[in-house]
Amino acid sequence: MNNKALILLVSIAALLCSCTVDVPTRDEYIKVYETTPDQLVDGIQVPFAGVQDGQIHILSNVELQWKYFMSQTAVYKDWFKIKSVEEVEPGHTVITYDAESLLDLNSLEWRGGRLSFSCPEKSLGKFLTVDQGHDVIFSEPFDSEPQGVVTLTGKQSYMTEEYPVLNTDYYDYISFNAWATSDNKFLSKSITLDITISGGLFYDTGLTTFRVNVPLGDGPDKSNFKYLLIQGKDERLSANTKFTFSTANDDLVYVHVDNFAAYKVTEADIFNMFGDEDYLEEEESDWI
Repeated sequence: MNNKALILLVSIAALLCSCTVDVPTRDEYIKVYETTPDQLVDGIQVPFAGVQDGQIHILSNVELQWKYFMSQTAVYKDWFKIKSVEEVEPGHTVITYDAESLLDLNSLEWRGGRLSFSCPEKSLGKFLTVDQGHDVIFSEPFDSEPQGVVTLTGKQSYMTEEYPVLNTDYYDYISFNAWATSDNKFLSKSITLDITISGGLFYDTGLTTFRVNVPLGDGPDKSNFKYLLIQGKDERLSANTKFTFSTANDDLVYVHVDNFAAYKVTEADIFNMFGDEDYLEEEESDWI
């Protein structure tokens, strides 16, 4: 290496060093946990059954102000209440709260809100989300279809778009409305709808296809179907997972499907929804 090249390299290194900016670290902090300081949280997932005397621990070395806002509906007013805010020792505050249960443990309702802790003098703050119920991860209202619903006869089927990317820290719960109409005034057999999943299994059967009886009606109001999904040894829920709706009824029967959606379900929710632990004993199924 000649002297000119060496001088150039030294100059570039000096220039890079001179451009390095030290980012100051803050001494002030706000940390939140539920059970142990080793597991900090940014959100509280309230189980379906609700909570009595739930606790949130806040660790901070500054004086805090706090407030909270919760979603309210005609049914769910004041579902989350702060019972007390107590500084149990310097820098350690415990918030005790009550949260009501969802009226229907199989409900697909969601409600939530947020808690905020701040120290305006230090321009420091932290938001904590509060959730109860299911988060929607996929929704297909079929608005692009005629009449805004999917209508099937025995010669037709419908496949959804590709499923969104799934994480491994929750389960999947699908919901849809289905009802039937018919030109056959003498219809005597059951009207059926088959839902087939590619890349997954149904919790109830461990199979890829679920057949349901669909009621005759004028709309979807009282014909909602909900199913929990799992992934099996050779059936993996993924971004390529799709759902196919089909029916074996004759051409005088029309099955209508609307409001298809998938929800994120926690393990705590499953206990409340199904009331048993049978799924934990499935040796050949890996839960997602």
